[in-house]
Amino acid sequence: MKPNFFTPWLIFLPFVTQAGDLGLSEIDVTAPKGIYQSEFSSTATKTNTSIMDVPQTVNVINQKQLQDQQATDLGKAITYVPGVDLDQGEGNRDAFIIRGNKTTADIFMDGIKDDAEYYRDLYNIEKIDVLMGANGILFGKGGGGGIINRVSKQAMFEDFNRATIQFGSFDSKRTTFDINQTITDRLAMRINIMGEKSDAFVSGVEYEKQAINPVFTFLLDDKTTLKFGREYFHDQRIGYRGIPSQNGRPYNSNRDQYFGFASKSPNEVSVNSSFFSIEHNFSDAVSIKNMTRFTDYDKYYSNVYANGAVSNDTLKLSAYYDATQRQNFFNQTDVVWTFDTAGINHTLLTGFEIGNQQNRRYRLTGNDQTVSIQSPYGSDWSYNIYYRDKKADIRSNSVYIQDQIKFDEKHQVVVGIRHDAYETDFNLVADDGALVGDKFKINDDMFSTRLGYIYKSDTNISYYASYSNSFQPRNGDQLDAVTSSNANEDPEKFINYEVGAKWQLNNNLFASLAFYQLERERMQITDPSNVNNKIIVDGQRTRGMEININGRVTDKYSVVGGINLTDAEITKDQGTGGNLISKGTALGNVANVSFSLWNLYDIDDRWSLALGAIGRGQMYAATPTTNTSVTIPGWIRFDAGAYAKIDDKTKLQFNIENILDKTYYSAAHNVNNIMVGMPVNAKVTVIRDF
Repeated sequence: MKPNFFTPWLIFLPFVTQAGDLGLSEIDVTAPKGIYQSEFSSTATKTNTSIMDVPQTVNVINQKQLQDQQATDLGKAITYVPGVDLDQGEGNRDAFIIRGNKTTADIFMDGIKDDAEYYRDLYNIEKIDVLMGANGILFGKGGGGGIINRVSKQAMFEDFNRATIQFGSFDSKRTTFDINQTITDRLAMRINIMGEKSDAFVSGVEYEKQAINPVFTFLLDDKTTLKFGREYFHDQRIGYRGIPSQNGRPYNSNRDQYFGFASKSPNEVSVNSSFFSIEHNFSDAVSIKNMTRFTDYDKYYSNVYANGAVSNDTLKLSAYYDATQRQNFFNQTDVVWTFDTAGINHTLLTGFEIGNQQNRRYRLTGNDQTVSIQSPYGSDWSYNIYYRDKKADIRSNSVYIQDQIKFDEKHQVVVGIRHDAYETDFNLVADDGALVGDKFKINDDMFSTRLGYIYKSDTNISYYASYSNSFQPRNGDQLDAVTSSNANEDPEKFINYEVGAKWQLNNNLFASLAFYQLERERMQITDPSNVNNKIIVDGQRTRGMEININGRVTDKYSVVGGINLTDAEITKDQGTGGNLISKGTALGNVANVSFSLWNLYDIDDRWSLALGAIGRGQMYAATPTTNTSVTIPGWIRFDAGAYAKIDDKTKLQFNIENILDKTYYSAAHNVNNIMVGMPVNAKVTVIRDF
């Protein structure tokens, strides 16, 4: 049984023929004023490549779009990317579903893995690149459905300063500073600072966060650039796990109701990160870049949450405390050669990466309580059961090579291969409330490949076909998924097939169309017949179509948007009896259709207005079994913005989300943790350059 298609996307299709740019830019390139468009990508190939010459679907959220939509965190920014669905993430982390594959780890900062579980703020981010499909060749472990790369703000050789002050609904307050100064003709400094505090529409939920990120650019000579910086980020909040279900649907309750005990559900994370990079141009044809990033994550969270459906006006609540300490070290070196052989142009990338990740994660649990739905809180919560304790030390070495071959103006090929060697020392200290003491030493050798062909019938249109794959070792997204039953199993494999076309409709308007099939093999899931066991199954498959637009339609009218049609299903029976997940069952948390369209109209040099729409079809809260099925209804949400240029240095901005106050469900973690979407809310932002 599958949800039906959500038909309002048909209204959107006429806009496709007026499409806009779906490009990426170099790190130091920002979109021209008023244009949600970038023409080049250094994320998709690690070289400065025209988006027309990238054989895969790419979405870019540039600085202009982030500012206009006031997308201050990663989750909110991603909502306008069709084909990427939000997972609730247990109310304590970014979690995304890309082409049917859930991930908390395929998130990067400047091409380096940033895989810990926390909510990422965008105060120091220039743009976000979303690459769809398996991306093992450049990003290694994971990247099955796609990857999300944040491109950070770097120090530049010009002086500018910007302060932003924002007030909004639910007593939200936010201030940021972006200060860039040229210290000498060879040294520039930039510092980004953020502070935010807010309540929420759900009773008892609040959060507070602060961050500071100084970065430096130093020109050693005319050919050598050194960059370095450090970030401190702190976030503390009350976690929110959403609402339970009843009779196969989200429970009908007031939107501000907290199911659980808010004050017993705190989250806190501190992130300390340092980076150092050096880039040298030997000539116009040869360059080398080395980047090192070390990050220390310290996080804990507690949850008192709904752990069952509403039945006879009662609800089961469960509770636990979970803590993670992680240290990530990655060093990455890329060498790029540009040369010709027999009239054929090559852009050859060779690189290697070394990494070390040390991780400890442990959990304490409490006893379940059954409560009245009229008072769904419980009492005397404590965490007194030593439930789980896992330690991992992972060392990795990766080498990769990629060649972008241009035979002539019409024919290009992108081909690459990567080898990853992972060595994991894993210590299962305790599991399921019992001391275990199992130790495993695991070696994984993985080859990822990529092959893409691009045909350009003229300079304004290109067609492509591509194959790519990637792998996921048994340590999983968060490095703690090893058990005695899977320690010697081969890694999961993701295989992506894609064909598509890209059009440059005019100088500022770009469109893309893609058809894809993504297969997942040897996937690890919770045994539907025994939640304490993990089993290896084949598998799941996602087929779909993506259309994206980005850019200026006229001198005054700009758009960014897209649509994704998806058929994601289980390909073999899993489990038995009432816990059976049958072949052909639709994947949970994946809608058959999703779309977005953001429209900006410049009335004159001073005033602009914007109207946005996001829609999604109905979907399951989790992949249904024979006995359990919860459906989340489809929805459309409308947003708006108004912009005023007060003077040459001051801008006033007003954003309103969910202007019709639609009740909808934005995400789910399972059948009884369903996130209620934000009611109507507004923000007023003052931006001042000084």
